[in-house]
Amino acid sequence: MAVKIYQDADVADAVNSTLSFCVVGYGNQGRAHALNLRDSDHPVTVGQRQGESFDTAVADGFSPMPASKAAKDADVVILALPDETAAEVYKREIAGSLRVGQAIGFIHGFNVHYGFINPPADVDVIMVAPKGPGSLLRSIYVEGKGIPALFSVHQDATGIARSRALTWAAGIGSSKSGLIETAFADETETDLFGEQVVLCGGVAALTKAAF
Repeated sequence: MAVKIYQDADVADAVNSTLSFCVVGYGNQGRAHALNLRDSDHPVTVGQRQGESFDTAVADGFSPMPASKAAKDADVVILALPDETAAEVYKREIAGSLRVGQAIGFIHGFNVHYGFINPPADVDVIMVAPKGPGSLLRSIYVEGKGIPALFSVHQDATGIARSRALTWAAGIGSSKSGLIETAFADETETDLFGEQVVLCGGVAALTKAAF
């Protein structure tokens, strides 16, 4: 089966230029998503606790605030936190702030696929997973290009979840190079396989064995 690759021209009709975003977590991925979306003229708020990342967000021109406050008014709440802390932060600060019709977005499907995060039925659940680190996502965007990404709709409560995912993907620049539609399960399992079996073990072991 041929894989459909979506680029700028393919997603133009789906992009909503007025869509607003909240990025929770201003680390490697979160910073890139927030800056790229803002530079693509989307309203962006940042949810980040005090610390080094908070100071970086301030230096970048944001006014970071507690995640529970930052998430209230955005159309799409992007959870840009490490997998091991995302569920705790979601339950403590995000779950009670979500309102009917919002979307919650993930950069990796792990927590949803394995049931650590279970968003309510009245919000969209979407994913945009760039195939590269946040630093590269940002630097390539600044050059006027983008890195490829996977996108997915896990739950469409509003009927516009797919448009929201594509708007997000276009806003970070990934539709300039190519988007592939997938499922949360497929993204999670292939990502874990690639990182744990290949990048973080397999290649090293094969090199040692060959030597």
